[in-house]
Order: sequence, then structure tokens, then C-alpha cells
Amino acid sequence: QMTWTEYFNHKKQSRTFEVATSAGTGLLSFVAGSYYFMAVKEFDPTELVFGVMDASVAYSMGAMCVGIAGGVLGVFVGGALWRGSAKKHVLDAIDVMDKQFFERVKKYRPQGQLRMSLDSPMPDYYAESVKSVAGYRAWLRKQ
Repeated sequence: QMTWTEYFNHKKQSRTFEVATSAGTGLLSFVAGSYYFMAVKEFDPTELVFGVMDASVAYSMGAMCVGIAGGVLGVFVGGALWRGSAKKHVLDAIDVMDKQFFERVKKYRPQGQLRMSLDSPMPDYYAESVKSVAGYRAWLRKQ
């Protein structure tokens, strides 16, 4: 059995690992994309790409898009690496606790129409802001 405090600590470790991996893969893919677009790919600076923009601007945007895609992919890679490095009994306990947590969230989440205004912002419907037991209790009070 796993306590709720341990559960939230493991979830925090997982998220930290995902963010760190995402930053690393995003930076690495941006550097690789920049190298490809600026050093390997030959272009004529006097010609326009798609007849609209300068080639250096288009290739810079391409390098940024490759970096963003690498960062997004890094979240999935980081999650898979963390799950691969964790012990099986911990993963099984986390999966059970995830199911229990989301059943509790489903039970206590706000019902009815979700109306958003400046006075009453949209509630945290999926309890995404909950990072600890105290955070869960605060989320419950808000509901």
C-alpha cells in the first residue's frame, strides 16, 4: 500500500523528470534543427520561400518548430523513461492510486454548466492543481 503523501511525491518526481527531459530534448532538437537549416541546407538569400518571406526567416522558424516538437516529444520520452526506471510494485501502486484519486475527483468536481466570467473563473475540473494532500483539501473546499 502507498500513502497519499508518497503518491504525490512520486507524481512530483515523475513530472520533474518529464520537464527536465523535455527541456533537454527541446534544446537538442533546436540546435540540430538550427545546424541543419543554417549550415547544411543551402539557400539563396535573394530568393523568397513560398514567394512570401526571406529564406533565413523561414529556416529560423523551421528550427524553432523543430525545437518545440522536440520539447513536446521529450515529455513523452521522459514519462516512459521514468516508468521504465521505477520499480514494478511502485508503478502498480501509483496506477491504483491514480484510479482512486480520479474517482474522488469525479465524485466531488463541480456539476452543471461550466460558466466562466471575470468574477468566477472556470473551476479546476480535473484537479490539475492538486500537488499534495493539503492541496487536495483546499481543492475540496473550493468545490
